[in-house]
Amino acid sequence: MYKIIASIILSSATLLCLPLQAEEKKEEKEEAVKTQWLVVHAGSLLAVPGESPLSRKTVVIKDGLIDRVLDGYPASTEVIEEDENAVVEFLDLSDSFVLPGLMDMHVHLSFEFNAKGQQNHGAAEEYMNQHSSAKDDAYNFVTAIGYARKTLNAGFTTVRNVGSAGWHIFALRDGINDGNLQGPRIIASGHTIRIGADNGSGACTSVESCRRATREQIDMGADVIKVYTTCSGSKPCGYEGAPSVFHEDELRAVIETAATRELKVAAHGHGTDGINLASSLGVASIEHGSYNDAESRKIMRKNDVFLVPTLAVQDNIHEDIKDAKGQMLTVMQAFLDNHGPRMFAAYKAGVKIAAGSDAGVTVHGNNARELEKYVEYGLTPEAAIVAATVNAAELLGMTDKLGTLEVGKFADLIAVDKDPLQDITALQNVAVVVKGGQIVKK
Repeated sequence: MYKIIASIILSSATLLCLPLQAEEKKEEKEEAVKTQWLVVHAGSLLAVPGESPLSRKTVVIKDGLIDRVLDGYPASTEVIEEDENAVVEFLDLSDSFVLPGLMDMHVHLSFEFNAKGQQNHGAAEEYMNQHSSAKDDAYNFVTAIGYARKTLNAGFTTVRNVGSAGWHIFALRDGINDGNLQGPRIIASGHTIRIGADNGSGACTSVESCRRATREQIDMGADVIKVYTTCSGSKPCGYEGAPSVFHEDELRAVIETAATRELKVAAHGHGTDGINLASSLGVASIEHGSYNDAESRKIMRKNDVFLVPTLAVQDNIHEDIKDAKGQMLTVMQAFLDNHGPRMFAAYKAGVKIAAGSDAGVTVHGNNARELEKYVEYGLTPEAAIVAATVNAAELLGMTDKLGTLEVGKFADLIAVDKDPLQDITALQNVAVVVKGGQIVKK
């Protein structure tokens, strides 16, 4: 009897809830059908870096993607069908130069070495190893939120964060993707794989431990794997003739393990041996590449390995060298003498350059300084912009979504007041930023 009564009560409660559930589903459905439109009038439009800019164009954005690129300046009502559920915004950039959102392939959003109490030339490796506690992780998360916002406002809508400690970078990435935080799209590597016997995350001493260290980063959620194949540039061992810090079988284990999850590997490399070993084994990019030589360029071109130069660090070295002594003075001067010219030699030899500023070691929000250095050493402004758009997208394996303003791609765009093809410094003053069809700065 009690079972029958309980059944009747439950059934009645279920029936009473049905209208409420139906109403909630109806509201969700109505909300889901709303279409977000953004219509942008561009005075000059560099839709595809590497090609000529276009004049008087209208970029029509639907739900975060490029829907159409039209001639002239038609009104929003002319390009969008009448729909009571459409949400339409208009952006008048008819006096501006519009181009795809910029990308930085080498950042560290968790810190900034120019901040109080940190060394200008300090090595990211040491800093992260010393700041990996749960307390540090929480603090680094708060710090990274601010640097992410600063980076986005500088016009960099996608970054590759190659090296951090703890879990915070993945939380930041996911928080931005979910719309809870403001910042660039983040491709994150987690801890850097390095030779070390300290049992820290990323440290390894053998083939098996290097596999394990790589798998730990994969399990944490890494989008890309970062590995140190040479010493840091802030150490005396970061010179041209220094050997690779990995044995071939150890480095091969890292690359092959990353490949089991279809993840690319970014290899930190200053000395020639480390650059050549990593390039021959199949990494996607060489970070820094300070002492690449003719053989390096041949291997990199053959294996389609990108060079991510990080020349903006030279600004730090120019300051630090004033107080340098002994072997570090020699190391620093060699970087200043070789890094830029060898980057240009690699470019002339056909190696693809993908822009990376090492922001964190350099100043966050000043990422475009990297492009100025490319021009200073011989690249045209056009080639520098290609490095921060088209080439960066190719390095990420995301040419279907990023790098150009073409139909079906993410609506990431920026606007500046001057033509950066004539003056690359124009990119230091980004007036408008749109990421994924959302206006984040104007």
